[in-house]
Amino acid sequence: MKFKYLLTILISIILVFGFLVYARATELQSPMSLYHDNFFLFGDEANQTKFQVSAKYNLLWPFDSGIYVAYSQLTHWYVYGDRDTMHSAYQPEVLYRFTSGDNPFNNFKIPFVDYIQAAPEYHCSTGVEGVNHRAVNEYYGQIQMSVGEIYNFGFNARMFGYYTICDKNKDINEYQKNYQADIFFKLQSGNVLGLDKEELHCTFSGDPLNKGFIEVKFIVRLFTTYIQPHLFLDYYRGYLQDMVTYNQKDNVIRIGIDFTN
Repeated sequence: MKFKYLLTILISIILVFGFLVYARATELQSPMSLYHDNFFLFGDEANQTKFQVSAKYNLLWPFDSGIYVAYSQLTHWYVYGDRDTMHSAYQPEVLYRFTSGDNPFNNFKIPFVDYIQAAPEYHCSTGVEGVNHRAVNEYYGQIQMSVGEIYNFGFNARMFGYYTICDKNKDINEYQKNYQADIFFKLQSGNVLGLDKEELHCTFSGDPLNKGFIEVKFIVRLFTTYIQPHLFLDYYRGYLQDMVTYNQKDNVIRIGIDFTN
């Protein structure tokens, strides 16, 4: 790998980490908070790097429940060797989240429910015209349920439909079948040094053994600090990994850092 690419990657990591540190540090004083996983991962020569930034803004702060505007950006960066191209998926959305036990309704708690979420508008596109243009406009409903305060087991299910689908990816639902699900285990003890907020996820969509995907994520905390970077091991098998190449099958392991928790 050429030195300039190593330098570019290092600068990018520093910038992403700086943004996430600021967002996390102001989370308790601001309606702005992190949303999906924020990470930077390194893959092999074929699949290369992948990173994501994601945040949401609560219009009904200070409750965790409320109407949010959110933005996520997932980027596949082909930077090793002589390659230097990016494919990004830009994902703005408007959503309502009802958080069990933290809401304007006297903190009403639904047993085993973490949150219920609905989005009347979710957009995902590559942000370019021409041969690599891909886009969908969706609406969805989502629920997360779990049990256990220290050893936390649960699942997250998201069902969605479409307003519009771009002609260049008109068959995309063959690969996801209007749903995405996640089964997870989290170690949430705040009293066990070095064993706090470890996570294991199995996420899948469509037919995971045919047209669809399965992703296994293992996240382990590295340091006992307020800003807690995590080691992130990610295995992905199937379709839909990249918005541009959604109909091409991938089988890849990546490793990197997650800054979300």
